[in-house]
Amino acid sequence: MSSHEYVHKFIVCGLLLLSVFACQSGQKNVDNDKPNAVHDLLIDRISWKTSPASQAGDTPINLHRFTISNTSPRYSYSQIEVRFDYYDRDHHKIDSSRQTVKRTLEPRAAIAIGELRAGSTKSATTSATVTVVTAVGSELPH
Repeated sequence: MSSHEYVHKFIVCGLLLLSVFACQSGQKNVDNDKPNAVHDLLIDRISWKTSPASQAGDTPINLHRFTISNTSPRYSYSQIEVRFDYYDRDHHKIDSSRQTVKRTLEPRAAIAIGELRAGSTKSATTSATVTVVTAVGSELPH
């Protein structure tokens, strides 16, 4: 191998090492800065249905079931505000509502929300999503 090839390999290895260190130094641990409910809270096991009308003329109600998991090892969350978005069969958003889950979710824990009522159902609604909007986060004492 010529000295030119060694210099080229040395430069390439040096650039690779620099890029690795640059990527690591720019990373921030979001969990260490402050509570971030949108980042830390995960919603899954989502189920949506409409209530059956009990009498003629009653408006059906949106009924939601889901689980909220707290992925943070450090923060607990309470007053968890969620938004429900409702869509028609063409996946166009046609309505939305918000509810507050008034329970405390400890770090690395999950809670099941069973049949949360969220307003009247529009007749064209065929699906719904659930999104965390905000929550009150507090750090556990060390």
